[in-house]
Amino acid sequence: MAENKNKNITRIDIETAGVGTHGYEVRVMRRGKAFHKFFNDRKFGGKRKALAAAREYRDELVARLPVQSRKALAKVKSSRNTSGIVGVRLSEEVDRRGPNELVYHYWVAQWSPRPGVRRTRRFSVEKYGDEEAFRLAMKARRAGMREMED
Repeated sequence: MAENKNKNITRIDIETAGVGTHGYEVRVMRRGKAFHKFFNDRKFGGKRKALAAAREYRDELVARLPVQSRKALAKVKSSRNTSGIVGVRLSEEVDRRGPNELVYHYWVAQWSPRPGVRRTRRFSVEKYGDEEAFRLAMKARRAGMREMED
């Protein structure tokens, strides 16, 4: 996969009541801390120059910040996490093959042992019960994290 030349850089174009904001914003997160800076098109002499300045700032910033390992990133809990455990989620699957719709629930564990590889294990709530399926998913996630390369 090709590296994104504009990683951590977002184009901002906002027009409100005749007043506009146009430029590029650099946003980088490290260990829960946000680093951001805005590069205004007008101040930098146009879109291309603002983007070049944003890239230069981003490159300098990333070079001086500590690198986060894959394992460290895999432990970061998202604000969207609803299970309370990183890499474990409740999944619903609907089977519409017959005359009746059947709904199945699974606790799913997911991890990436190495770049480009994703592993998933799912445990049926119907088969194991909610608590046991959740416990098995947590156990699978922990085991998967132990095999994860940095």
